[in-house]
Amino acid sequence: MLCKYSAPLIATFFLEQAFSVVSVITVGHLGKQELAAVSMASMTSTIVLAIFEGVSTALDTLCPQAYGAGNFHAVGVHFQRCSAFSLALYIPIMLFLWYSGSLFELLLDDEEVIRLTQLFLRILILGGPPYILFENGKRFLQAQGIFDAGTIILFITAPINVLMNYLLVYNSTIGLGYIGAPIAAVINFWLMITLMYLYVEYIDGKECWGGFTSEAFTNWPALSKLAIPGIIMLEAESLAYECLTLLASYYGTEALATQSALSSTVSLLYMIPFAISVASSTRIANFVGSSNIQSAKVATNVGLVSSLVVALLNSFIILFGSKFIAHLFTEDQEIIDYFVSLCPLIAIFELFDGLACVASGILRALALQGIGGVINLLGYYVIAIPFAVYLGFTCQLELVGLWLANGSGLLLIGLTETYIILTANWNKIIEEAKLRNESDTYFTDDEV
Repeated sequence: MLCKYSAPLIATFFLEQAFSVVSVITVGHLGKQELAAVSMASMTSTIVLAIFEGVSTALDTLCPQAYGAGNFHAVGVHFQRCSAFSLALYIPIMLFLWYSGSLFELLLDDEEVIRLTQLFLRILILGGPPYILFENGKRFLQAQGIFDAGTIILFITAPINVLMNYLLVYNSTIGLGYIGAPIAAVINFWLMITLMYLYVEYIDGKECWGGFTSEAFTNWPALSKLAIPGIIMLEAESLAYECLTLLASYYGTEALATQSALSSTVSLLYMIPFAISVASSTRIANFVGSSNIQSAKVATNVGLVSSLVVALLNSFIILFGSKFIAHLFTEDQEIIDYFVSLCPLIAIFELFDGLACVASGILRALALQGIGGVINLLGYYVIAIPFAVYLGFTCQLELVGLWLANGSGLLLIGLTETYIILTANWNKIIEEAKLRNESDTYFTDDEV
């Protein structure tokens, strides 16, 4: 069952992640400044969108548990409430993106890179609302066991994205150069949510849709008890990765470009364990909602074992495909050589990343986002980031030091979260799920 759920999710997440990778690859061939700018823009958008991805992780708990309990109406209400909450939160984010150049002036010396980065982000503002709705919509459908909808949609939009990037960036007639890439991304975000609406309306997924309701604007404080820890879990991870890019910028344009290619590669490969994480989370939460402890335990163990298998797969891909991957991003031989030299270290990093990813998903299924958030904060900001500064600058290991430090933090996170999962109080988890489904209250008074 895990394989059945994971297969379409792997395709979905790969294709979705490919949107940013296509932008990096397309723009990267325009020059070093363009590659550095799209790297910074991609970094910033990843941080910003992770906020809404974090909010949507509340649905990883709420929707599958409600569906498992047979409370179908609540699944639709949770989707609407989470979407309304996120769209309201996006208003101040738009202002930040519009004036983001002021931030980059503190971090970068190259005025052209700063200008290009801000330009990319200003255009990308228009893609925020459809992105939010699409991410929440995926979870609305996944809770119902519909995992292939996103795959179908992205199989349609991914080639369109590649074509539009080429036409809007390079085409001699309608090509716009650098700004064509963010325009293509915005168009595709709107196309994705349009196709998802059509899928639910005419194919599958309406069972849990009871129509628009004013309940979407209620219980936001209660929702935030799951959403905020979810944001912390994802932002702690996302910011840690992007801190590597910020620190790499101090080593020069070549190091920043290499870091951009490495980060994009790692982010793309992350989609494999992330698919296992989402599939496991949904399956476990369904069992928790139906009070089936034994099946929930089995699904948990299968998820943890699967995380190690896919982590090994990612390591082999990085180790043996390094030269091919590097050539996808750039034709600059110095950057290619730098990229390849770091790949053995990245292969080890992938082992820790896979375990931590799946363990975090299982914690969300059990409504233990709060604990996961604390673990992530400690792992990244007590261990990884300080260690990265020490190794990267004091020991002058540069990118090697940055990735060694991040891997150390991930190892701590993965092992600690796995311990929490294996020692969880399942009876308490089941009882609290019953209370959520019966009373539309996300946390009991004694819950952390």
